[in-house]
Amino acid sequence: MKPVITAGCTLLNSIGRVVSLCPALTALLIAPPVALRAESPITITDRAVVFRHTGTDPEDPANTSGYNFGPSVAALPDGRVMAAWFASPSEGAVSQRIVQAFSADGGRTWRESTILQDFGGAADFDPSFFVAGKETFLFFSAIHPKLDVYFRRSGDSAMTWSDPVKVGQVNHTTRSNGIRLSTGELLVPLHLRGTKNGGVMKSHDGGKTWERFGAVANPEGQGGEPTIAETKSGAIHMILRTRDGQLWRSISRDKGKTWSAAEKTGLASTSCASHLLCARDGTLVLTYNPGPVPHRFPLLIRTSRDEGATWSEPTLLADRPENVGGWSICYPALTELPDGTLVAIWAQKKDSTGGLYSDIHSARITLGD
Repeated sequence: MKPVITAGCTLLNSIGRVVSLCPALTALLIAPPVALRAESPITITDRAVVFRHTGTDPEDPANTSGYNFGPSVAALPDGRVMAAWFASPSEGAVSQRIVQAFSADGGRTWRESTILQDFGGAADFDPSFFVAGKETFLFFSAIHPKLDVYFRRSGDSAMTWSDPVKVGQVNHTTRSNGIRLSTGELLVPLHLRGTKNGGVMKSHDGGKTWERFGAVANPEGQGGEPTIAETKSGAIHMILRTRDGQLWRSISRDKGKTWSAAEKTGLASTSCASHLLCARDGTLVLTYNPGPVPHRFPLLIRTSRDEGATWSEPTLLADRPENVGGWSICYPALTELPDGTLVAIWAQKKDSTGGLYSDIHSARITLGD
């Protein structure tokens, strides 16, 4: 069953914005067929700016919050929503640190940002969360002095944090949120630097110790920035970033110990991170950039109610604010609130001869029946 492009255009424009989707539609046309459901039960109810850049000069060391990227989001045990991202003059600067902001109204508005993690003289980046009962985990990567993965934990909804603990995954990075399995075990996705070997770290003892499993990649050896979700059947789905214009998928049926050979999802995508979430009702939610490569816009969202066998038509989550070059609308993350509302977060980046800057945006989303 081939995608119905006319229906897709109608849905993508249904929020009342005039957008140019030629690249995205081209990518859909050349992609392998993907099974689609006609409806798109997704409604975006609120939009907000989490943080606006404070400078545009990537060479200015004082410009500590001009470039804001790689956001993650979590619903905390105390009911607040927490966002975190890395900020610097430009990506990888030694002054790069991880900052945080909180929302007390379900992501409708955001309070002033503060520093969450900063090794000082080293680049901290790629924060990711997961919440396990009353405990919140923060995973991140840092070049300190070698690239490795670290984690911190909080038992009071991010009011205080433990000191960073090095995991011992040299030359690896995290990106997408971890999950607590139905068994109580903890999984955190990670990959080998260079968009390679997607896998997971697993803990059987509440996060005291971690073991690495999986090295999933497409035939060209690409499998970066994995994002994972456990479905109602107990299977764990992993979506992978590659450089061939496709999203790839792997499935584990033994709680993350072994993974199936990577296969194409049929969803066209640029080379960029996506985010997969399984809502409490069993709906899989996927947000990603459809491409074509190298375009990182628009940002789409789809749902599946049959564990990824079919997907809804895409709904537009965000696009460039103007139809000119240099924009990237990318690196999304999702979390689910107690009432079933989803909060999405992403980066809106502009790179041009006039400067470099990036803001963090969010939206509240409801899923229909």
